[in-house]
Amino acid sequence: MDSIQYQGAPVFYHVTGAPSSLPTLVLLHGFLEDSRMWDRLIGDFKKLGNVVRIDLPGHGQSGNFSEVHSMEDMADVVHEVISVLGLKKPVVLGHSMGGYVALAYAELYENIGGLGLFFSTPYADSQARKMMRDKAEVLVLQNRNAFIRAAIPQLFSAELRPGLREVIAQQIDYSLEMSVEGIVAAIRGMKSRVDRTRLLIDPPKSLQPQKIGVFAGESDTVIPISSVREWIDAPGVGYQFISSHGHMGHLSDTENCAAAVAEWWRSFSEINE
Repeated sequence: MDSIQYQGAPVFYHVTGAPSSLPTLVLLHGFLEDSRMWDRLIGDFKKLGNVVRIDLPGHGQSGNFSEVHSMEDMADVVHEVISVLGLKKPVVLGHSMGGYVALAYAELYENIGGLGLFFSTPYADSQARKMMRDKAEVLVLQNRNAFIRAAIPQLFSAELRPGLREVIAQQIDYSLEMSVEGIVAAIRGMKSRVDRTRLLIDPPKSLQPQKIGVFAGESDTVIPISSVREWIDAPGVGYQFISSHGHMGHLSDTENCAAAVAEWWRSFSEINE
C-alpha cells in the first residue's frame, strides 16, 4: 500500500489494475470497513482498468486526525489521493458511509466523471437515526469489541447469516483492528452530514448527463429499499441495480454486484477519450 499525509495522519491506498479507455475507478468503503471490503468484488472487473481503493481516516491502516471525521474532511482526503495520483475525471463509488463521502466529494470538487451510491443514500440522518448514533458512541466508549461483535451481523439479512458465518467472522476481525477514536470520529461525522439529494436531482456539470449509478438491496435493513425508491428515479441517475440481498451485498451477492458495477463502469468508456 502507498500512503499520503493528511493533517499529520497517514492515509493509505491501493492501486491495482491496468490503464485502459475507462476512467479510474475509486472505491470508498463503509463504516467499520476498510479497503479490503472490495477484495471479493473486484476480482474480475479490476482487469477492466485502474482501480484505487482508499482506507478512509480511522479505518484500515489510515490514522485519525480529528475527534470528528466529517464527510467533507473525508472527501478532502479522497481529493488529496486523487491529486497525488494525477487522476482525471475518476468514477467514484462508495459503500454506505463511503457513499456519503462520494457525495461530499462531488459537491466540493469538479474532478469527477461518475458517482456511484453502493447501498448508500443521499439523505441526512433522521432525528431517530441521530439518537441511534449517540447510543452507538456510548457503547463504543464502554466496550468497543462488544459493539463491533453486535453491529456487524446486523448488517446482513437474518436469513443469510447462517450461511455467511465465516464471512461475518472475517469482517468482525477486520473491524476489531479499528481504534475507539476512529470509530467515534466516524459516528460523529455521519451524524452531522447534510442532505445531498439535490445532487441527484440537479447534478453538477461534471455528473451530467446521468452519470450517477445506484446499487441497492431489497433486504437492506440499514437503508430500506422503500427509502431508496423515493430518490432512485431522480433526473441525475442513469444506472440502477437492485439486489435481492441486504446492506452487505458485496459479500452475500458478490457475483451479481460485481457484474453490475462492471456494467456501470463500462458505460464511461468515452469519458477520457
